[in-house]
Amino acid sequence: MKDTAFNLKKTVIASATALTLVAGPALISGALTDHPMVAGMFTQAYAAEGSGNGPQGAGGAGQHGGQAGSQKPGAAGPSGQKGIGRVLEDEDGGDDSDRPAWAGQPGGEDRPGGGGNPNPGATKGDDYGDLIVLARDPVTGLPIVDENGQYLVCLDVACTSTVPTVDGEVPAGVTPVEVDFGRAAVARSPDRVADKALDDALAKLTGDGVVVSTDAAGRITYTVDGVTTSIDSPLENLALYIDLMQGLASDSTSQTEAALGDLATLNTAAALLAGLADKTGDISIDYVFYQNLITDVVTNPDTYYDYSGFTYDRTFDEATYYVSIDGAAPVLKTIDLDAYLESVNGALPPDGGYAALFAAAADDALEVIEFTHTQVYTEVLPGTVE
Repeated sequence: MKDTAFNLKKTVIASATALTLVAGPALISGALTDHPMVAGMFTQAYAAEGSGNGPQGAGGAGQHGGQAGSQKPGAAGPSGQKGIGRVLEDEDGGDDSDRPAWAGQPGGEDRPGGGGNPNPGATKGDDYGDLIVLARDPVTGLPIVDENGQYLVCLDVACTSTVPTVDGEVPAGVTPVEVDFGRAAVARSPDRVADKALDDALAKLTGDGVVVSTDAAGRITYTVDGVTTSIDSPLENLALYIDLMQGLASDSTSQTEAALGDLATLNTAAALLAGLADKTGDISIDYVFYQNLITDVVTNPDTYYDYSGFTYDRTFDEATYYVSIDGAAPVLKTIDLDAYLESVNGALPPDGGYAALFAAAADDALEVIEFTHTQVYTEVLPGTVE
């Protein structure tokens, strides 16, 4: 194990009575007890009654296996299939469809008519359907349970109010908050797409005379002949993120670690995750936990990524932006980005809440990306100093 000690840990099975309130339902320290549902990948089971190839609630996650670092970015575990019916085209024009062999057939043995998926939820594409916000341990990211072994479903984004599941399902009449992945759903692409994205990104970072650095948000940049370019592609950010995270969790050096050198840290991983997300979206601890399992950063549902020792503090530089109020000529303003992030994202989780702090770092990076991509604002932003 590397000095960073960011490794995969087995889920600790313990009594729910050991749960300790830290700072509201979203900051509860505890352990996951045995449960018939897949650990940490809670879907809206009540929505699993449907058929066909739409998002299915039950069984839509935790289908991955193997050891972290042993698979290339985006590689599926035993389920082997991703994104029903999604067809991508080769550079040479050939199809790379990841739909199952039976898709579109007029029936089959013991399956009269239709061409529906006989095993809904077993594809990585379905993993993105109906994943909801749960009260989670800020240290590990694992969902917590009450004294009856039931998950606590958050009724608002901040998780200030929760309701326990009933026999592993969301209670009737309760509308949970769903996690919005947006363009991060590119993780459903076939393995070969992620492999190519990693190759493309590494080629940019390892060419002759290339200087690798980071931008204001912490995203990876590379400078060639005095021209600096950011790694903007969501798929390339995802591929680098997976390879970096798997490398940090193993004793061997990943290609991304070798390319990044001293920048191969969890802080950079957080910025890579931000480069994958929608600019106007949010990255929460649920988003991080689900994404790690879906993308095989964590390859077994009873494990979690150990962020132990991760530290993060807002130390962004001042920046400038233009504001035009009521159509007036744009005026240049200076902003304290730390104060701005405090206003829009709130205070950081306490030190020691490693998983929650990692999610906060990624969300801050995402806000800075959105800030730098907006050319003119229509109001003065919080944190403006002049």
